[in-house]
Amino acid sequence: MSNVDIWGYVKLGNVVSVAAAVLILVVLFGVALMGLQAIFAQWALAIMWVLWLMGIVAYVFYASARLRVRTLMVYAAPAALAITLIGLVLLTIHSFLGADLIVLGYFLEPIAGVSLYLTLLGIEGRLIKAATHVFFWGAVVFTVGLPIILVKDPYISIMGDLIKLIGLVILIMFK
Repeated sequence: MSNVDIWGYVKLGNVVSVAAAVLILVVLFGVALMGLQAIFAQWALAIMWVLWLMGIVAYVFYASARLRVRTLMVYAAPAALAITLIGLVLLTIHSFLGADLIVLGYFLEPIAGVSLYLTLLGIEGRLIKAATHVFFWGAVVFTVGLPIILVKDPYISIMGDLIKLIGLVILIMFK
């Protein structure tokens, strides 16, 4: 499979991820403004269900790209989706344990993302490499900030998601 074939699937996955990052920001800003109880609001639950479905779509695109260290994507992403599904069901019935499981599921995202990160680093161009670092490390900051949201501080995750979003947009625009 050529770099062009790989990049086509990665770019589609990145487009889905950009849309997801924007929706994640909506939920995070809701938590910042309304407190943690915002995660039980109908609008937030609806967005989180849409995000979960988008996760499946992004996974299909990324897994189709035949990434380096593909095993991480093939096993970590479905595990993350399964854990977050259970979390979403629990959150929908207003069990706070659902939030804990969603955070746990999201901790698998950067693990799955290592395969994407390594693949993108193999593509020529300093801007692509820089954007890859911004995207990946933004995702890591976002993920590390998630447990802190549970003690009512969403700002680290907001910063991480914004950083990740910038990297994704650059990757989509310049490759």
